[in-house]
Amino acid sequence: MTKKITAIFLALCMAISVLPMTIQAASKPDIKVGDYVKMGAYNNASILWRCVSIDNNGPLMLADKIVDTLAYDAKTNDNSNSKSHSRSYKRDDYGSNYWKDSNMRSWLNSTAAEGKVDWLCGNPPKDGYVSGVGAYNEKAGFLNAFSKSEIAAMKTVTQRSLVSHPEYNKGIVDGDANSDLLYYTDISEAVANYDSSYFETTTEKVFLLDVKQANAVWKNLKGYYVAYNNDGMAWPYWLRTPVTDCNHDMRYISSSGQVGRYAPWYSDLGVRPAFYLDSEYFVTTSGSGSQSSPYIGSAPNKQEDDYTISESAEDANPDWNVSTEQSIQLTLGPWYSNDGKYSNPTIPVYTIQKTRSDTENMVVVVCGEGYTKSQQGKFINDVKRLWQDAMKYEPYRSYADRFNVYALCTASESTFDNGGSTFFDVIVDKYNSPVISNNLHGSQWKNHIFERCIGPEFIEKIHDAHIKKKCDPNTIPSGSEYEPYYYVHDYIAQFAMVVNTKSDFGGAYNNREYGFHYFISPSDSYRASKTFAHEFGHGLLGLGDEYSNGYLLDDKELKSLNLSSVEDPEKIKWRQLLGFRNTYTCRNAYDSKMLVSSYECIMRDTNYQFCEVCRLQGFKRMSQLVKDVDLYVATPEVKEYTGAYSKPSDFTDLETSSYYNYTYNRNDRLLSGNSKSRFNTNMNGKKIELRTVIQNISDKNARQLKFKMWIKHSDGSVATDSSGNPLQTVQTFDIPVWNDKANFWPLGALDHIKSDFNSGLKSCSLIYQIPSDAQLKSGDTVAFQVLDENGNVLADDNTETQRYTTVSIQYKFEDGSEIPNTAGGTFTVPYGTKLDLTPAKTLYDYEFIKVDGLNKPIVSDGTVVTYYYKNKNEEHTHNLTLVAAKAATCTTAGNSAYYTCDGCDKWFADATGSVEITDKTSVKIPAPGHTVGTEWKSDDTNHWHECSRCHDKKDEAAHDYGSDNVCDTCGYYKTVPHTHNLTLVAAKAATCTEGGKEAYYKCEGCGKFYEDVLGTKEITDLASWGNIAKIAHTTKQTVTKATPTANGEIVNYCSVCKKTLSTTVIPKASSIKLKATSLTYNGKVRTPKVIVKDRTGKTLVKNTDYTVSYAKGRKYVGKYAVKITFKGKYSGTKTLYFTIKPKATSISSLKAGSKKFTVKWKKQATQTTGYQVQYSASSKFSKAKTVTVGKNTTVSKKISKLSGKKKYYVRVRTYKTVKINGKSIRIYSGWSKAKAVTTKK
Repeated sequence: MTKKITAIFLALCMAISVLPMTIQAASKPDIKVGDYVKMGAYNNASILWRCVSIDNNGPLMLADKIVDTLAYDAKTNDNSNSKSHSRSYKRDDYGSNYWKDSNMRSWLNSTAAEGKVDWLCGNPPKDGYVSGVGAYNEKAGFLNAFSKSEIAAMKTVTQRSLVSHPEYNKGIVDGDANSDLLYYTDISEAVANYDSSYFETTTEKVFLLDVKQANAVWKNLKGYYVAYNNDGMAWPYWLRTPVTDCNHDMRYISSSGQVGRYAPWYSDLGVRPAFYLDSEYFVTTSGSGSQSSPYIGSAPNKQEDDYTISESAEDANPDWNVSTEQSIQLTLGPWYSNDGKYSNPTIPVYTIQKTRSDTENMVVVVCGEGYTKSQQGKFINDVKRLWQDAMKYEPYRSYADRFNVYALCTASESTFDNGGSTFFDVIVDKYNSPVISNNLHGSQWKNHIFERCIGPEFIEKIHDAHIKKKCDPNTIPSGSEYEPYYYVHDYIAQFAMVVNTKSDFGGAYNNREYGFHYFISPSDSYRASKTFAHEFGHGLLGLGDEYSNGYLLDDKELKSLNLSSVEDPEKIKWRQLLGFRNTYTCRNAYDSKMLVSSYECIMRDTNYQFCEVCRLQGFKRMSQLVKDVDLYVATPEVKEYTGAYSKPSDFTDLETSSYYNYTYNRNDRLLSGNSKSRFNTNMNGKKIELRTVIQNISDKNARQLKFKMWIKHSDGSVATDSSGNPLQTVQTFDIPVWNDKANFWPLGALDHIKSDFNSGLKSCSLIYQIPSDAQLKSGDTVAFQVLDENGNVLADDNTETQRYTTVSIQYKFEDGSEIPNTAGGTFTVPYGTKLDLTPAKTLYDYEFIKVDGLNKPIVSDGTVVTYYYKNKNEEHTHNLTLVAAKAATCTTAGNSAYYTCDGCDKWFADATGSVEITDKTSVKIPAPGHTVGTEWKSDDTNHWHECSRCHDKKDEAAHDYGSDNVCDTCGYYKTVPHTHNLTLVAAKAATCTEGGKEAYYKCEGCGKFYEDVLGTKEITDLASWGNIAKIAHTTKQTVTKATPTANGEIVNYCSVCKKTLSTTVIPKASSIKLKATSLTYNGKVRTPKVIVKDRTGKTLVKNTDYTVSYAKGRKYVGKYAVKITFKGKYSGTKTLYFTIKPKATSISSLKAGSKKFTVKWKKQATQTTGYQVQYSASSKFSKAKTVTVGKNTTVSKKISKLSGKKKYYVRVRTYKTVKINGKSIRIYSGWSKAKAVTTKK
């Protein structure tokens, strides 16, 4: 028997082997929008995909049908590392709307077997955490049934995914987007401000559509963006776009095609996956791309590792990506590294900016936190970026070249956001404040690491002072624990820490007496540069936070000079600044006892610069740390002087509204800076004020400054009154000595104890009344100068608007190669500045040679100053350039020939560089002076003696004629003067298109021009004399009103020359909607609100731009019209409709019978005609049957002829029959909540 079966089997095999077979060769299709592809499987069924769009990532493929109904994300925060769930407590109840760690993204991109999916947020979608019976934590990943070559055909893409406020408020945002995505339900409007909406980039293969991709489907394939399930029913499905101003809701496409919002934990919405096809590798084995014959294929030739998504991995490359040639080495005992991970760290040092010796500049040491060894290049670039941005803020900008900045590459094992081991053990507390933790790994003194460990080592090995360490930081010194480290503050002005994160936080710690002198700032948060500048204000400038409220402690009154609790304006510490720029006195919060000088300060709100009080304190503080600074002049301002806000009693109201009233008043009076042009010809008789504050930095010498102010015509000349007197004024101000300087944060001070804020400070106000007969012209402005005792201009009317440019410093060897461990920084300087820098004699172990780029005006961005160094023991090779011999002239010295070295600036007598010229005056040839003869030279006017060498004139004088017209000195004969024959050239009036000309006279004999008929005032430049400016246009206006379909415009034109002067577009009223189009009857007249917006999104104003009329009878069930009639700048009408539905009912009982059931419901007789009963064997009411009950008094219905022992779902709704346009229609209420019943046998 066995042999027989074997024989039959062999025979069948032979028969099969000779049957003809047709195998289609693999081909590469040209995928177009609308083509279909069959690929992969889910729930044992193949998946049909359709190309819905083609963009930069390639063909976008969308599942043809809903593949399942699943929750987007589970509710809960059980997992302490639950990432996005921990950012909002609302996500405990509704789930998270953050795509990147959602359950949906985890599942769609997983190939895992049942129960093995890696849920990125740590919270699986299990029973009780998603609605109904929708748990899918035990499901296999969506890609589980796809072949490896099918998965390879799905391109891994990085794309934009919008984020909501729990994310972007934590700095989880890319680019410069700055708005929430507006919530529009119409697919055509849903992407209104998409490109400016908060987003991050995510990388995946499979995803849900976002609103922009869904909008593309609508544009390309119309209604295809509406989804259907396998039963052919339209079904809602999730998008991956959150409702960005909500902490949990997601957007979805409804079964009717609207964009809706829904909580992520609900399980009744569909999943319609999408991916980008890798058309470079995708090949097909059959099909034509139609729905009935889709392409069937994969990417068998694409080599790809097994695919899954995950959070960012730890450092894959453990090696340094920066030079370690210049490093410091620490030995950290258990007080600083209890777990031993960082007990002997090597810390590469990079010079970011070193303009002078460390002993002359303020030294800033910046360390990194959460940067691995292979991320140190990013750390260096982050420091350069943050530093460059910080130097754009005053007062830092004025001191930008007085900082030396070093980046210390303190490498961590883990990145900060991954929660692993980091160098400083920084944690973020519940108040969102970052701090070095002493207890994270039991390292009790970790937060003293800057003063005790890093600072002393840096000063010994890197700092130009090279002070040896005074004690071992791992040993407690006898006596004071802190005093041996006080010297660190003499050499390091500030320690800073940059944390490698997008999270938004910041903190500063500034108790130097107890060893705290550092601040912490993020690298990549949405306001990282602003936070860095703010925290630097705490650390370096001693400024307090202006956003805290409550009572100001006594020590804060003394130490934080930008804060106060003194409400008396006569005693407030910044009393001399009151009324200058935005300086006021106001509560920093409602009912707070803490006072600030301005609401517009970076120490209160990082959207602003430093206020005037903080700038003043900053200048004073930094002047104590560097030399050669002797005066601070705040940028002056000019205002119309009305007497308002001119005395302390004007500043007694401390509330918010009063501050803004002051700023509005000031802005209305401002005449300087960007408000120069507000000065006009109506200023006759009015007063103007030039105001600034000046701080003497010297504690020895008083100063005397001169203020000049004048009215300047547009041609630069000074305006006059009717008598020709210039409109100008001058006043001198005495600036007192800063007697209290020694008490204000001197170099090395451990604390600010007490100082007189007003010592050495002078409020300067120059008031001038413009004469009533002032000859003012259009284009006049107020000009001014502040001058020192030597006439040097310290500030003028262009100071506030002066241009700034950037300068970069780089460090190189003589051969042009870069010096290791340098990364030249960039800072900002005023346009036209001549940099006066003195390069440090040493950099690391290298010796200074020369500098390029100094002592010439900086007039363009990108200017580079290069410092050149060489090894100290390296022999210098002279690069000699001949300076040719130059003969002396009578008045100018000459020189003999000599050679200069381009490298070391030495001079030599020979071309070989062997004979150095140490006395550089020895090559100079003095000027011999003039040699003058006795012969007179002359012209028509003068006579003179001439130098025989250079022919210069000496003894020059005018001719002295006798009665014979001969000069008595030189014998020159004067010719008889010409008599002019003058003809009047009539004046020409100016028009709006052409300038005019004043009358003048022309001599017909000599051709010269004169102002007067006597010919005494010659006009030497007729083209520029007597010109009369064009007169102003005579303006008229035409208005074309906007409509709902077309823009309007306002055109201003000249009625004389017909020139169009300006055109303003009136945007069309493109969005006209009712706030509600479906309401439920409640016995009251219903008036839904009309919302009208123009095409820019601006909301139009009712009764100004349009009126609304509503149809009568809006109290009852029916359909009603709302007519919008446009007015003002708009015309046209628009009619909208809304429906009042009858009240719904509810099922009161549901009883089973033999193959039947009886349903009873709550009577709803008001504004109803009858009821409908719907029943189905499906809870989703597929293939449901509907029975109509025509009387509203009937409240029960028996349904028979059913199957026995079968479960049915039942629901009821009301309806009312109404007539609309002569036709009877039914208007239905919503369905009641469904109930289930099982029939009897």
